[in-house]
Amino acid sequence: MGTFLVTPRMNPALRARVERAVSPKARARHHAATVGLSAPFAKREPFRPAKLLPLLALVLLGGLFAAMVIHERRALEAERGALLNDLAALRAGMPAGHEKLIGETSLALLLAAADAEEPDLVDPTLKEAGALDAALRRPALYVRAPAAELQDTRGIDDAARGSDKDAFLVCLLHPPASTSERDLLVKVRGVYFAGAKVDDETAHVRRLAEARLGLAVFGPEFEASVRAAQDRNMVKRLRKELERAPVERAKKSVGAELLLVVADSRAGARVSLVEIATKKTLLRLRLRAEELALSSLGSSHRDELEACNLAVAARRAVSP
Repeated sequence: MGTFLVTPRMNPALRARVERAVSPKARARHHAATVGLSAPFAKREPFRPAKLLPLLALVLLGGLFAAMVIHERRALEAERGALLNDLAALRAGMPAGHEKLIGETSLALLLAAADAEEPDLVDPTLKEAGALDAALRRPALYVRAPAAELQDTRGIDDAARGSDKDAFLVCLLHPPASTSERDLLVKVRGVYFAGAKVDDETAHVRRLAEARLGLAVFGPEFEASVRAAQDRNMVKRLRKELERAPVERAKKSVGAELLLVVADSRAGARVSLVEIATKKTLLRLRLRAEELALSSLGSSHRDELEACNLAVAARRAVSP
């Protein structure tokens, strides 16, 4: 800073003292030099907008992340709500009493497959002429599986999945003319027992798996899983589970009055017919498959022939 108080002819030391007296910057430079500094302070850099770019980028990324979280949460709530609505609509279309069937069949299965050496039982009402056929025309559920699997409540559904309408069921409802190999072959040869033809002939009898697996999605556990789902992938998985459930077949099963169980073991087969509503056992038989002397053709159908023969034995035990 220039000042009129100094002139070029003044003593340099005097001139410096005067400049320091009137100029703060001059004083600062003097004091900085006294302590050995080259300058009193760093030069102030001019403001550059580019320095704000990293901060702006962070703000932008944070905003995008927040928007994605909000969108994902809203999408999750929408998909979960839609699934709950679909579930409620399907449940509203189910026949009355559907919520009890799984529990009732579980208890009946445990009793039917129990190891206890209980004596055979034939309800007196079944011994009357035509009574067995009349009972077998009532709506029913059917399962045939190893006794050990039916005794485990956790394994019942797996056992039911592996049980189809088989030769035993068909021959119990529609017995062959006799137990000769020829008549047995006429009944079972060329028949796909899990197919539509057999299903048509036994339409009033539904597989236990259809009832239990179809009704499971209406239970409190499934709905609780939907409500607790925390991501859309879980909701999608539960929706697929709902769509795969045999709901329409389960509707046909809800009206079942009887449960027909064949529990296989090394000792033979335990055949039980239980009235679901009253839990009354109408039939309990221990049967052993008869060894059949079969031709080469019959041997190729041995399982079906023995199952059919076992069904005839069950009928004879009721109505000799």
